[in-house]
Amino acid sequence: MKNNVTEVEEKLFYCMMGQGGSFSTRLFSTIFAADSINIVKLSLGFPEEVTVALRYRDESGYWEDLQKRMNNESN
Repeated sequence: MKNNVTEVEEKLFYCMMGQGGSFSTRLFSTIFAADSINIVKLSLGFPEEVTVALRYRDESGYWEDLQKRMNNESN
């Protein structure tokens, strides 16, 4: 983990910037589209991805914080 950015957060960041890999992009799109029952099912196979996606969707300021952390990493 660099600059407090996990590998999964980095994947989300690049997906949201339109630069993610095809699997990650489709996975995050699926998580964002899933209802609560399917979120639980997805979390069984992809717990970190679901956690990060839900933080992005629900947690105020999370995306801005992630952008800052990613920008610090590239400097």
